[in-house]
Amino acid sequence: MIIKHSLFFIVLILVSLALYYPGIHGPFVFDDLTSITQNALLQVSQLDATRLFNASTSGNAGPLKRPVAMLSFALNYYFAGAYEPVAFKLTNIIIHSINTALLFILCLQVLTLSPAFKGNKLLFAAAVSLIWCAHPINLTTVLYVVQRMTALSTLFSLSCVILYISARQQQIIKQPNWRSLSLFIGSALSLSLALFSKENAVLVPLFILLIEWLFFSGKAPWRYFTALTTSQRTFVWLSLAVVSSSFLIWAIGFAEPGFSSRPFSMYERVLTESRVICFYLSLIFIPRINAFGLFHDDISISTSLLTPWTTVPSILLITALILTAVHYRKKNPLFTFGILWFFIGHLLESTIFSLEIAHEHRNHLPSMGIIFAAASLLPYLTLNRNKLMASFAAIFLILSLITHLRATQWSSYSSLAYHEAKHHPASPASQVLLSNAAFKTGQFSVAIAANKQAMTLAPHELAHALNYQQSLAVAKQEIPHSTQQDALNTIKNNKLTAFSRFTLDTIANCLSKPACNGIRLNYIEWIDAVIEKNPKKAYYYYLKGKAELSLSHELQALNCFQHAHSLDKKLIHPLFEIARIFLRNGQLIQVEKLLERIESTNQIAPFKRDKEIQQLKEVIKVIKSNQSISWGPPA
Repeated sequence: MIIKHSLFFIVLILVSLALYYPGIHGPFVFDDLTSITQNALLQVSQLDATRLFNASTSGNAGPLKRPVAMLSFALNYYFAGAYEPVAFKLTNIIIHSINTALLFILCLQVLTLSPAFKGNKLLFAAAVSLIWCAHPINLTTVLYVVQRMTALSTLFSLSCVILYISARQQQIIKQPNWRSLSLFIGSALSLSLALFSKENAVLVPLFILLIEWLFFSGKAPWRYFTALTTSQRTFVWLSLAVVSSSFLIWAIGFAEPGFSSRPFSMYERVLTESRVICFYLSLIFIPRINAFGLFHDDISISTSLLTPWTTVPSILLITALILTAVHYRKKNPLFTFGILWFFIGHLLESTIFSLEIAHEHRNHLPSMGIIFAAASLLPYLTLNRNKLMASFAAIFLILSLITHLRATQWSSYSSLAYHEAKHHPASPASQVLLSNAAFKTGQFSVAIAANKQAMTLAPHELAHALNYQQSLAVAKQEIPHSTQQDALNTIKNNKLTAFSRFTLDTIANCLSKPACNGIRLNYIEWIDAVIEKNPKKAYYYYLKGKAELSLSHELQALNCFQHAHSLDKKLIHPLFEIARIFLRNGQLIQVEKLLERIESTNQIAPFKRDKEIQQLKEVIKVIKSNQSISWGPPA
């Protein structure tokens, strides 16, 4: 049995590798840069506790910082010796294979819990798991490296559910014992690892409740509930309603502030997500190569129930699916399980929270349910087994070809950018990707046109206006006064998004280079306008200091850096810039005094700068010994 399981897992790895091999040499993209390649703390040179702890807590995606995923990135870097895309993507492929194996096990467990199923359990489980493995909707979770967070959360979430089901079965057969207790403990530990991979795992208890409701409702401890009087049951239901309502009110209050930097409201997002869910369903059932993409910011916002008109039909379709699933829970609990698994899986990322409108990786765990539900509708007793296997094989082959083709499109930065822009011409983010790729190959006219198109598609997004000016500057073209005025008006009249803040930071790092000489004065005007709207935001004063420094205005830069640190005592970046100014002017005594302040700030800073502090100490030591050394900590 162990040999068979090992062979099956090896086959899964080989299948996954064959599907995704064309894309393993592809680039790091989008959030890969901010979360991985630009994160110095992941560059682990030794496997000691301090370095690994700093690496695991260096994340900024999510309230829990996702330390399990961050640690895996650090280990990838250590064993590869660099940010080598192949090493990172091969790791993701192996995780994808493990998830496929876990889905196979979960399918077998659920089929065992449902006596009504009369088909071949192994065939059903193999078909569902392999179809999910080959489905192109999972490509971004595999080749978009940072989405390892999603893949690891799926891995530990499935482990949690599998161990829980095993524990419940053990508990029912032999009553509570050490074996069932150990399985429950293992399930709880898996849930913890899932949560610290990505916060989506907070939904796992709802998956477990779904399984309890459908397959264990007649078993202990539910029998005690059925023995309650009517008044006692009413009290229990009312208590649950109060708790659920309180949690929903808290969640809305928690999510509301996040919309301050979004071009849509919570109400608009909830309406839009009804159409997005239907879009996801269409991708799962009709996987069109030109409909998939890294970005889906070309989806229009639903501003009301009738704008666009597809909002109401989408809501009706979702409602009908859920009601149908609940209605047929006794006749076909497998269908109910699959449908509700899908919708539970979307409760976090496709509802009230201020996330981007759509991403395919959000279907990684939920899509398992839809595929399971579809497979449960087949009349297994009347279908010829050979024809059934041939049908599953045909579906697997078609999905594999589409996934392989998508992986080929991800084989290089230019190929990815070209196909994203081709398939999603109305996507501003795809135009930005095309612009970046064009710049890398010196095609400045293409880059400028792409940035201008992005600016046209999303006039409210400041980042596109700034990128457009930067592309003109790099190409040594004149920036019209009207273009600068439009950028300032965009700052004045629109919310400053996370992308805008990232772009301001990126351009600030370019200002010291000759390529960005043409926008230094313009940048000062941008950042002044931003500060006018956000006068207490320390980081913007830090960016202004870098802009002033690029113009050799050291006194103004020094004032900006000092003011930035005074507004946020945890912000350590300005102190390093001040140290650089002191060093440039030979003020060694001031640098030594500042070093104490830097070290104390480093203790409370969200991201430790131990490496840079050590570099500064070495510089001071060398200068004292009348030697010369080049020092420049990263911004």
